[in-house]
Amino acid sequence: MTARRGRYSAGQETRVLLVETAERLFARRGYEAVTLAEIRSAAGQHNSSVIGYYFGSKEKLLEAVLEHRLPAISADREVMIRDRSTADGRLTVRDALWCLVQPLADSLREGNHYVGLLDRLLDAEILGSVFVSADPMVTGSGLAVDRALHEALGDLREDVRRQRIMMVYASALRTLARLGRSSGSPDHGELSACIDAWEGLLCAPTSDETRRARAHS
Repeated sequence: MTARRGRYSAGQETRVLLVETAERLFARRGYEAVTLAEIRSAAGQHNSSVIGYYFGSKEKLLEAVLEHRLPAISADREVMIRDRSTADGRLTVRDALWCLVQPLADSLREGNHYVGLLDRLLDAEILGSVFVSADPMVTGSGLAVDRALHEALGDLREDVRRQRIMMVYASALRTLARLGRSSGSPDHGELSACIDAWEGLLCAPTSDETRRARAHS
């Protein structure tokens, strides 16, 4: 609380405290497992209606967590996209992966549990609806990277391409969340080695076996 004084009003300070407490608990135990009462208690709030006053519902509180973290991540990603794009605005697979991963890796610092939250939300049905409702201004950079990956992998069948990209998203979040819990933000060498693996997964040739199987599916 002390660190925030001077930046927020008392009401804003309480709101941020609730958001960051919810993020931490959701990241540790999962969205469904955490109750609003537990968030309120962990935030040191005694008013039973405080979360309802600021957010209205648990889903809206989760949306507030995204709104709290996404602008900084999106701004960093937009700079990387501009710096790494070719003259015609395209990204290679590797550059798109760096644009996807580096801003998330940079967020792995004390008090920021956003990557761990996303990792937990991978298996929660609510994730898609929460991102759909988020401000397009702060989700646009992520969508741009997704489009760049699909364009760069255009030689793959659409179903294969989509499956591989989703595998990379899941692996990236799981890997970064694990690193964040154990050692904080990875250095460039660690992250580059991960990018090697994810690039290899995306660009691996499609086997004859897979082509035959998919042709009959």
